[in-house]
Amino acid sequence: MKLTITGHHFEVTPFLRKHVEEKITRLDHYNDRIHEGEVVLTKDNVNEIAEGRVHFGHTVITARAESTDIYNSVNELFERILVQIQRHEGKLRDRKRQGADR
Repeated sequence: MKLTITGHHFEVTPFLRKHVEEKITRLDHYNDRIHEGEVVLTKDNVNEIAEGRVHFGHTVITARAESTDIYNSVNELFERILVQIQRHEGKLRDRKRQGADR
């Protein structure tokens, strides 16, 4: 999987980069068709923002999280992405079940 991590207004430390990479590799457990991920980390005056985008198939899932700590923002971001992936997989599963009932 191709992963892009960028930082706005600050330098992404190796520990933070490793934390983001660990989180994105966990997403492969839920959907093995993920082929690209983008994460943008931004420091604001008060909050630290994490924005992410995951590409799999013809689907693109985006999410955004903000917190006073960048690690909490990253954790919340990947929880939101995970919920969207599970919702998408559920919709696909339900659509296949409807086709079998006809």
